[in-house]
Amino acid sequence: MRVGAIELRLLEHCAKVGPTSIREAAESFGKEHGIGLTTVQQMMERLRKKHLLERTQVDGIWMYKGVETREDVLKGVVRDFVDRTLGGSLEPFLLYLSDPSRLTDKQVEEVRQLADRLSNEVEKGDGE
Repeated sequence: MRVGAIELRLLEHCAKVGPTSIREAAESFGKEHGIGLTTVQQMMERLRKKHLLERTQVDGIWMYKGVETREDVLKGVVRDFVDRTLGGSLEPFLLYLSDPSRLTDKQVEEVRQLADRLSNEVEKGDGE
């Protein structure tokens, strides 16, 4: 599923603030990113059609909230990137991550923690 960078930020905003109306999202997220009400509305509807936001009517106002966790959305974005851009191969991605001179200390630590987690899951048989 293709999710643009600004859509991803909007999803994160919705997750942070909880159920929100289009107007509320435009007043906070939209103003912060220089995006008007109509654009926020279009983005939220696109995300709803992608099944990443759901809406319910409360007192006559449509309220939107995220369907998936941030982690699941990010996994989907990366999966799409690997499939579409890298032809399904993780090698270029791993080559990038294996060059610590391109990463901050925090990013290196995140990679180390993720590698440890993956290793533990494989040892337990969860990674098969």
